[in-house]
Amino acid sequence: MKNIPLIVERNKDVEHIMHAACRYGYNTAGRSNVNKQIAILITADIHEDGARLANAVEYLNYYDALDIGLCLGDVQSSNFSENDGTWYTREVLKSKKPFLTVIGNHDVGNSDDISISATSKMAFEKFVLPTAGVTGLDDTDKPYFLKLFPEYKVALIGLDNYDAPTDLDENGNYAVHRSSRVFSQKQINWLIESLDNIPKEFHLLVALHIVTCPTELVDSVFTQNDPEELPSQTTVYGEDNILTDIIDAWKRGEAIERAYSPVKYVGIAPDIRVKCDFSKRGEGVFAAYLMGHEHEDLIMRSKKYPDQLIIAFPSTAADNWQNYCSNLPRAVGTKAEDCLTVLSLDTERRRISLVRVGSNITMELTERTYTSLSY
Repeated sequence: MKNIPLIVERNKDVEHIMHAACRYGYNTAGRSNVNKQIAILITADIHEDGARLANAVEYLNYYDALDIGLCLGDVQSSNFSENDGTWYTREVLKSKKPFLTVIGNHDVGNSDDISISATSKMAFEKFVLPTAGVTGLDDTDKPYFLKLFPEYKVALIGLDNYDAPTDLDENGNYAVHRSSRVFSQKQINWLIESLDNIPKEFHLLVALHIVTCPTELVDSVFTQNDPEELPSQTTVYGEDNILTDIIDAWKRGEAIERAYSPVKYVGIAPDIRVKCDFSKRGEGVFAAYLMGHEHEDLIMRSKKYPDQLIIAFPSTAADNWQNYCSNLPRAVGTKAEDCLTVLSLDTERRRISLVRVGSNITMELTERTYTSLSY
């Protein structure tokens, strides 16, 4: 018999909901789990809360229904140099399943001071590369990735929001603030090639720390009332639709050729050229963007492309800050100590299901246990 971790014991009330969401345990013609859907355990904005990260890994390991762990960035709390990151590596390496991480603004330092900041490559080498043994990736030499799940016909792309130039200014600091949201031309070229190589029948999820396109809220039990703020409507490139333009072309199976120039850090941040032709591949099926950063539950859509769904996940950390910016109160030693989300994908019905593990009663006394979204 398995030892039952405390996080499992205090969240037994959602076990059957989680299994229903991914159709785990169903029997069809005497065969069990033949229709099971992918189930991803999502963490975000851990901010050095090693105890809650340990809880997440224990939960992931305990349930056979869960396929993969995903951290949506901000492993660190403040700046790159404040600790060596071994606490993160130590806990993630205990995972018995693939555990993937994207880079957040705090992971690169959230500053331009070279003594406390880093390039995304440095953050990747600190937080991601040491955990290569549990990523389940064939290629672990860059801070972005493509992971295919043939059993479920699902593709997961992870992107790096902070792929900024490493030029230094006259004071010896980074010329581009490390929290600036920038995709390099190299990453954009990789993204286009990766999208073109995704098998046609696969459905796509894109994970990154923050989606930077203009957004609008979708009414949902998983959308926080009166959020502190929506994701930034502008980036180095103004109202940045670089990523959403590419995904739209991929969805439609069309070709586009566009150029994007920075409105900030002109002459330092790169001009980006998007040139792709997905007409030979044909139309793609896009499910959603997955992001952290906001520390809040938010369901959104791109203003430019309303058919592109965006899901923001609350912070996994359980400190006083979460009680300030999220309407999900946390209480260590209770069910509300945890705040994780299981996401499953029904590729037949084109539905995403979300199940909350841990804190699921809002400040407004609304229950936030599960929901489903069409894509």
